[in-house]
Amino acid sequence: MRKILILIVVFMAVAATPLSAQTPVAVLQAEFGLFDASNPRELRFEPANVVPHKVGQRYGWIIEVGTARRTLSVREEYLLPTEVEIPNDTDPVSESLSIRPQRRNQVSQRQLVPVDGKIYGEWAVGPSEPAGHRHLQVIIEGQVAASFEFDVK
Repeated sequence: MRKILILIVVFMAVAATPLSAQTPVAVLQAEFGLFDASNPRELRFEPANVVPHKVGQRYGWIIEVGTARRTLSVREEYLLPTEVEIPNDTDPVSESLSIRPQRRNQVSQRQLVPVDGKIYGEWAVGPSEPAGHRHLQVIIEGQVAASFEFDVK
């Protein structure tokens, strides 16, 4: 009788676990590039590592996922290099040294619904967006799913 009671408790605990905690997410493919919506009947995507520095230029990523989940928690983070100077009180060698750690700057956090096994992240170049190098990470359900290096120029 005690074994049956233990089995019932274990079964209830497993059944109470949310589906999202039980269902894995596999990243099958990830691409970064340019979106073209000039034709209202279709959205075209062209893989690229350079985004034209033109206001309104649409860019982003497409990630193909394998999962049975209805929605995915997706976070996008830019990794921004920051320069930290080392004090050079008395050591002339340290005058030319600098450390470039990466710091994270969260861009977005949202729930996305896979459509035909794909999720999309899209942005547009803004009027005050500076040109330069970017490093973007896409995190799906707490795991880094893709990392993209690109230039806006």
